[in-house]
Amino acid sequence: VLVIISAAMHVYTDHKKRRFLIYIFKPLAVSLIIFLGLIQPTEVSSTYRYFIISGLVFALMGDIFLMLPKDRFLYGLACFLVTHIFYIFAFISENGFSQNFIYLFPGLVVGVIILRLVLPHAGNKTIPVIIYSTILVLLLWQALGRLEGSLSHSSIIAFVGAILFIFSDAALAFKRIVRNFAGAQLLVLSTYYSAQLFIVYSI
Repeated sequence: VLVIISAAMHVYTDHKKRRFLIYIFKPLAVSLIIFLGLIQPTEVSSTYRYFIISGLVFALMGDIFLMLPKDRFLYGLACFLVTHIFYIFAFISENGFSQNFIYLFPGLVVGVIILRLVLPHAGNKTIPVIIYSTILVLLLWQALGRLEGSLSHSSIIAFVGAILFIFSDAALAFKRIVRNFAGAQLLVLSTYYSAQLFIVYSI
């Protein structure tokens, strides 16, 4: 409940451009998600929990970079890149790296769509965008591969969280690099917080 309230307050204060309150509620929401991941009973290994919590810590750092007045987009991008890498490690920690290339195909489709939309406008961010998109492809691939290895509550909701996170990242990249659009921030934030909640509940 506290996570939902904090996330909703962040969305509201962001819409109202109340920067001081954004500085409170944005890091608070993710900090509460981290706390949730630390205290809840686990149905997975301690290694899985470690990787998810580590990813959330870097997500918190990325959130802080993205909310600063001066543009720190690439720093935020780097933090979220590490977040996704930790999530990939979590997904492969139980059954190993999935080598089923059938599950690679959906990720490739998503990656190509993101690159076609964003890359022509990326400029000096071209290389970071390519690297980040590649990690998103791997994230979806291994989330799907984990489903094949173990169709469980954890693997299902982690997969949903991965999809929501990719959607949020794609919307953010389009908003920041290509052009802003009506409802962009609401779309980015709602899918982002939903993704993190799904992923933390996969612990």
